[in-house]
Amino acid sequence: MVKIIWTNRAFSQLERAIKYIKEERGVSYASIVLDKIIKSTSLLSHQPQLGPIEPLLKHKKSEYRYLIAFAYKIIYKVNEDKVVISRVFHTSRSPEKLKGV
Repeated sequence: MVKIIWTNRAFSQLERAIKYIKEERGVSYASIVLDKIIKSTSLLSHQPQLGPIEPLLKHKKSEYRYLIAFAYKIIYKVNEDKVVISRVFHTSRSPEKLKGV
């Protein structure tokens, strides 16, 4: 089992996304989305290679992978003993913005 670590950036992106969903769709839906994201990422502790490789980040030294939860792409990388969640990216945004991970 590996440890899951959220970067400050990813955590802030998640907080902003949930705040936006609460305002636009309500507390109940925001809770459902948050629960799905947390459950999806928790699977990585036992299966760190679960998500496919992120093709837009192949130019990076580290290998980045992703999971999809509703309209959110959760970008992460696997180190020896941990998974680092680096971005929570809404899929309606320009994919080019991912290259700045």
